[in-house]
Amino acid sequence: MNTESSTLYAAYGSNLNLRQMAQRCPTAKVMGGAKLAGYRLLFRGDRGGAVATVEKEKGCSVPVLVWKITPQDEVALDRYEGYPWLYRKETVKVRYKGKWVEAMIYIMNEGRPLGSPSRYYFEVIKEGYVNARFDLAIFVKAVRDSTCSTLKRGEIMDKTLFTDRIVEQIMAIRTSGEINMFDIKGVQHIAHGRQFYELVVLLEEFPEKYTEFILHGKK
Repeated sequence: MNTESSTLYAAYGSNLNLRQMAQRCPTAKVMGGAKLAGYRLLFRGDRGGAVATVEKEKGCSVPVLVWKITPQDEVALDRYEGYPWLYRKETVKVRYKGKWVEAMIYIMNEGRPLGSPSRYYFEVIKEGYVNARFDLAIFVKAVRDSTCSTLKRGEIMDKTLFTDRIVEQIMAIRTSGEINMFDIKGVQHIAHGRQFYELVVLLEEFPEKYTEFILHGKK
């Protein structure tokens, strides 16, 4: 590879996925993990189809995977990222192997609401996080924070926490027999996979109420 024509690229979303990048940018070379300080991970777009972006937030950080890409790789990424109408390109400094290095990054243009990702997109990024040994809690929190904002908070904070939709989601998991319904973290994981985001939020914010519902069937 001609290093003079290569660019360092910082990936934080689906391009963390090694299999996907191998297909999309076959000449790209993965360098290793780094940290983007002063940013947070979020998802924006239609509910159930939102995609990842990073936004400035003091005190936060996002794990990124640094790639060395060729001009041909960058053209492919521009096409995939919807540059320049969906994402723009910026240069940021990331902490890589104890040093600050400059890297190109795609950041979503303003104007799109927070939303929840599709199950497929969720799994693609999750695989990337696992393979890179990044803190999965950062990813899950970003999904939760983005999803919470799309829910009608009145449905969650009202005296009746358990809407018909949430009860249907609980019963769907219960009747599947996949898990002990008192295993809150496990139920939450399944709810994520099924895109039961209302239930995910309730389990996070009101675990005691959920347990009472499972025990007594009371709303």
